[in-house]
Amino acid sequence: MVGALWLVHPYFQPRLLGAGDALWYHHLLADAVTQFRAGVFPVFVGQSDFSFNGAVYPLRAAPYYQYLAGLLDLMTGRTLGFFALQHLTVILSFVAGAFSAYAALLWLAPAHRWTAALLALLYVMCPGVAGLLYAQDLYMSCMTIPWVPLAFAAMIRWFDDETSPAPPVVLAASLAALWWAHSPIALWATLTAAATQFIRLLFARPLRASFNPVAVAAAVFTALAAYPIISVFLLRTPGETIVPYLMDRESLLREVRQVFPASVLPLNPAASTLTHLQLGYGLGLALLASVVAFAFFPRARPRPRALGLLLLAAAFFLVLVFPVPFATRALWFSFPETLVGMTLYWPMQRLYIIIAAISIVCAQRLLRDATLPNSAVRTTLLASLALAALWSAAEASKLLKKTRAQADTVSDSRRWALTENLAIQRHTYGLFSGRPAYFSHGVVDPRLESRLLSPDTLRILGSNYDLPPSPAFAAAPAAWRDFSGVIDANPGILNLRPALTLRAGERTLLTFHFARPDTTGVLQLIGPNFYREYVLPLSGEALAFGSAPRAEKSIALWTTTPGTETIELRFIPTAPGATASAAMPFARYRVTPVDAQKLPVNVSALIPYRAAVTAPAPAFLETPRMFVPGYTATVNRAAVPVRKSPAALVMFPVPAGESRVELRFTGPLALRLAFWLSFAAWLTVTGLGVRLLIRQFRAAPAR
Repeated sequence: MVGALWLVHPYFQPRLLGAGDALWYHHLLADAVTQFRAGVFPVFVGQSDFSFNGAVYPLRAAPYYQYLAGLLDLMTGRTLGFFALQHLTVILSFVAGAFSAYAALLWLAPAHRWTAALLALLYVMCPGVAGLLYAQDLYMSCMTIPWVPLAFAAMIRWFDDETSPAPPVVLAASLAALWWAHSPIALWATLTAAATQFIRLLFARPLRASFNPVAVAAAVFTALAAYPIISVFLLRTPGETIVPYLMDRESLLREVRQVFPASVLPLNPAASTLTHLQLGYGLGLALLASVVAFAFFPRARPRPRALGLLLLAAAFFLVLVFPVPFATRALWFSFPETLVGMTLYWPMQRLYIIIAAISIVCAQRLLRDATLPNSAVRTTLLASLALAALWSAAEASKLLKKTRAQADTVSDSRRWALTENLAIQRHTYGLFSGRPAYFSHGVVDPRLESRLLSPDTLRILGSNYDLPPSPAFAAAPAAWRDFSGVIDANPGILNLRPALTLRAGERTLLTFHFARPDTTGVLQLIGPNFYREYVLPLSGEALAFGSAPRAEKSIALWTTTPGTETIELRFIPTAPGATASAAMPFARYRVTPVDAQKLPVNVSALIPYRAAVTAPAPAFLETPRMFVPGYTATVNRAAVPVRKSPAALVMFPVPAGESRVELRFTGPLALRLAFWLSFAAWLTVTGLGVRLLIRQFRAAPAR
């Protein structure tokens, strides 16, 4: 307990820790919790400002993280901020991981409590486990920490006692939890479980009696994991593949080669973060000792077949993460596309936690049958494990120190959570076949991201960005004004003048007429509570904001802070040899107040999407939601068909003139049934588990 709390103590503060991925995970959590607070349950797609594009990743593939955050939000009376909830999910995952590893190891060898405690510490402090959070901000992967040891302990227990109902149920529940938490880790763990059970059944006599528990486990697993597995298949229209891209296996192998030999050396904080994901010396020695003990040490009983299978699995996984000549390449090129695509380019992120769990369960199980000749040997064993834990703690402290150095201030973290600074990242389009041409890596206003399309050609008829100048501007020749430039104290930065003043409750469009379409650099907008960056000449896809000819030239500005906010603009040239002074003249600009009532699509709500539409002719309304099956739309309370636009967004027909529309994601019937089946199954299994624990506690003799 103390060791696990020390390991996560930097996260006992409500501020951003980590880099861009940590912020993305914050936005995912914030979107789901915002929807839960609005009464949406279950949550199937993104809808709020944090994921206005209808994101399905990881909600539909690994929803554990968001649902755990929603449960914690409910249990804490909805009093915590999103960063506090985000950190609470990993604090609980590491603490629960230490406890579950300890319980799993006691399940294997109840007499060896101290070794179980030390091995559990080695597990959570393993660089391949702790590094999921500290090296790469992998929050979804961290959710698997409590479940991987239980799954592998259950595999061994099933071999030890084929008549007990507990191992099949624990294995099924653990694997199902992994599918809810992180499908790539779940896939590799499930394949390992399937292989071990196949081998067990080959030697089982009688086969029918041995097969019955497998059928029970399969039924429990199917019910518990129905939602995350079925929901991914339902994202695809007929003919589409599960993984919407082809993996470059050469790139995967290049990543494996580049982390070696650093992945077998002590952690170097200055090295690539991928090198921080490794087994570490503590568990490496435990795994090696298990292999030697299994192969060479004499014992009265036969060597457990399960241990041999799991040790072979660990060796197999090590070949996948080390550049073993011929073998590693041959294996990765032999795997099916779905398996490689789900693993992506970084197998070390998926496999080291599995190797770590195999290492501790095999070591503990071998101790059960080992004959330790005297107390001196037992003391030496415990001392060796304690030293390994201390070494692992020293290695982990390097990761903790690096994370503390990356921490934002509390005020800066609050700034990232303001809607005027929310930039949804490309990760938010995961599991989609691509991103729309309007996608920008900078901040956009979701209430302006709706367009009217011609019903014949599907070309844009009207956009909320096509605002006419206000009458005052239209009558004045000076509607367009020039930015002046002042070289910053840092000569690589051009400060643009004048500054702009924003007022709470008002939205404006800042439109640029760039002097050069090939302007290359970073445009920054900075205020006391305001921060944005846009890369020029193009901040995203072909029609995103930028200076390029086809790019959108306007960005929406607003502030949610009371009173006014003054923002400064500056430009940082990034072209080779470019200087700040050469960027002048930079651009002309125009500031246009946004009158929501005069917009062609006046969006009044995002949860669900509601808008008042004024169309000059019959048209399709293209919303900012990415298309997946399950959306329903109404126009003036009448249902209308939903289609996929050329940009892969949700669109539906609207008549000429004024109309009121609503778009909801109700989901296919199969999706809803899968969710409620899994929900009911988890309630049942949890209730039975609690009942069993209470019964065992009451039956335990008093001490």
